[in-house]
Amino acid sequence: MRFEEFINTNTKQLTQTDRSILHFIIENKQKCSSIKASKLAELTYTSTAGLTRLSKRLGFSGFSELRFFLAQELADTQHAKQDYSKLLANDIQQTLKLIAQTDLYPIVKTISTAQRIYVYGTDWGEQRAAETLARNFLGCNLPFNIIPSITELNWTIQFLNINDLLILISFSGENVELNHISNQLKLKNIPTLSITPLSRNSLSTKTTYNLYYQTTEVELSNNPNLEYNYFAALELTVDALFRYYVDNIYLMNNTELS
Repeated sequence: MRFEEFINTNTKQLTQTDRSILHFIIENKQKCSSIKASKLAELTYTSTAGLTRLSKRLGFSGFSELRFFLAQELADTQHAKQDYSKLLANDIQQTLKLIAQTDLYPIVKTISTAQRIYVYGTDWGEQRAAETLARNFLGCNLPFNIIPSITELNWTIQFLNINDLLILISFSGENVELNHISNQLKLKNIPTLSITPLSRNSLSTKTTYNLYYQTTEVELSNNPNLEYNYFAALELTVDALFRYYVDNIYLMNNTELS
């Protein structure tokens, strides 16, 4: 099991402080795999006792075991990174497992009954997935409204009601403005669906439904400020959602197509 899976399995037990610490750990795994508890507590504005409690909530005996797990995972990842083609196959397999473990019916049922459906992708890859999702559902005579940017998203949320559905596709679930918008929608009981990588789950704690995919970053440069993200697993996830809708809603309502 990957570290992020421990987080998602135990997410209901985590406090907001826990999530802030875990975000720091995920973004700094190399450092956290060898850092002392006292130093990590200092960097995350918490205490060593708080780190121990967090570790136990995730199923570890204490911070030392959590740190050892991170070191082992990093060692395994570095070994695996010798072959990015195999990593792609693993991402696809793990994404299919995540989809299989998710009850998709409530999601597609909400899609089928929503008065209006909006979909927003935070960046190029996410926007392309949003367009794919909208294009596929158009074949079922179900139009999606694509929101082009955060500005238009802010325009849109004032008009949403409980009969609508907003789909948010984000690689980084830590987007401050997007999380603020999600909080507003949650207070108004407006149905939302987040589609995010497994390791980025802050956004998913604020949405009605969640879909996860697994993706491995490809290291093309030694520059730590550059990210090279690829979206094969995301495309697979939105396609799987559409196909599940076709199988369990569309064809059931259009028996003459069966």
